[in-house]
Amino acid sequence: MPEQVELLTLAGDITTGPDRYQLHAHAVCGRRDGTTIGGHIRRAVVRPTLELVITQTPEFLRRRHDPRSGLALIDLDANA
Repeated sequence: MPEQVELLTLAGDITTGPDRYQLHAHAVCGRRDGTTIGGHIRRAVVRPTLELVITQTPEFLRRRHDPRSGLALIDLDANA
């Protein structure tokens, strides 16, 4: 059952891919009993408010599929 929690930490990145922007975010949330839960954000509903500061990098971050690892990694050489 979903529960209302307080967002304590949110960190991640927004990258460009071949056809869209992609958000990769990790969060730590506080529960009413004082415990925390954390992990990847897949879906969230905000109420009543969320204060969010986004820092823009000088270049867009781009993800490329890395065949060696099988992961979509940030390609630091994409803008070079």
